[in-house]
Amino acid sequence: MLHITNGDMANQWLQKAAIGDDYLAWNDVLHEGPVPAGLSLDELSRVRAAFIVSCGWATDFEAQTHFQARDALFRRGAREGGVVIWNSFELYDQLHLLQLLNWYHDEGQGLAWPELVLVDDYLGQAQPERALELYATRQRLSEAQMALAVDAWQAFCSANPRTLASLLHKDLSALPFLAAAIERLLQEYPDPCGINRTERQLLEAVSAGVEDAAGLFRAVRAAEEVAFMGDASFWRVLEGLLSPPVALLNCENGRFVRPALTGCDEAFLALRFSLAPRGQQVLAKAQDWLSEQPIDRWIGGVNLCGDGTWRWDAVKRELKQGL
Repeated sequence: MLHITNGDMANQWLQKAAIGDDYLAWNDVLHEGPVPAGLSLDELSRVRAAFIVSCGWATDFEAQTHFQARDALFRRGAREGGVVIWNSFELYDQLHLLQLLNWYHDEGQGLAWPELVLVDDYLGQAQPERALELYATRQRLSEAQMALAVDAWQAFCSANPRTLASLLHKDLSALPFLAAAIERLLQEYPDPCGINRTERQLLEAVSAGVEDAAGLFRAVRAAEEVAFMGDASFWRVLEGLLSPPVALLNCENGRFVRPALTGCDEAFLALRFSLAPRGQQVLAKAQDWLSEQPIDRWIGGVNLCGDGTWRWDAVKRELKQGL
C-alpha cells in the first residue's frame, strides 16, 4: 500500500500511527511556476524541476533526481493497485490531487483507482491517533470526483485563466475543498492596483508595524483562512516587493539575500523592512504598480507578462484583462 501525502511531516505522522507500508511526499509547489497543458507526467516533471532550479532551491541534478524517483515510486504503486491519497484542505494539496487524478485518467487508464482520505485540517499536525480515525473514513474515488478533477486540472493548466474562473459557477461539491482552493488561487492574480492577495497582506503587515521577515511570514499566514504557502515561497514574494525598478518595500539595515532551503541565518532574521513611498500609494489603492513594474510570473498554464495582463476583481469575483 502506497500512501501519498503533501510532505515528509505528514509521512512521519502516518508512520507514527503505523498506517501503511510505503509513503510518498508529492512535494511540488504547483501554485507557483509553469504548469502548461498537454504534458505527460515525465514532461511536466522536467518543467517543474527546471522551475525549482531557477528558484535556487536545488541543483539540476537534485531536482531531476527528486522528480524521477517520485514518479517511479508513484507509478509502481499505481500498477500494484494499492494507492491512498491523503488530501487536506490546503490549496497546495488540492493541486496535487488534481494532478494525480488526471494522471489516472490519461496515462493510468485501466489501473485500479486510488482511495481518498479527505481531511478538513492540516496534515500531520494532530496526534497520530487522529490519523487512524481519518484512515477509517477513506473512500474509493468516484466517477464524479474523477470527472471534476480532470476538468479542474485542465482548467488550471489552460493558457486562458477564465477557464479556471468559470469553475466557480459549477457544482464542485464532489471535491469539497476545491472551490475555496480555486478562489484562493485566483486571488494570486494581480488586483486592479497590480498586487495579489499575498503581496497586499504582506504590505498590510508592514504598515501595521511588523518589521522582521519571520514576523511578516507569521502575519501573512495568520491572515489566511487556510494557509498554503511555505516560507521558501514567501521569501520570493518578499524579494519581489523589494525589486527594482519600483520597489514597494525598503530593506533598512542590510542587503536582502533570499535564504536557501537550508534555513535563515542570523543576518537575514535581523533585517528590517518598511514601506517605500510607492508601497504606501499602492496599499492605499492610489497607484497601479504594474503601470511601472514589469511582471513575468506563471500561475498554472498562464504566463502573466507584459501589458494587458490578467487581473482578479475580488468584488465582482471575475478576471479581467488589462486595467
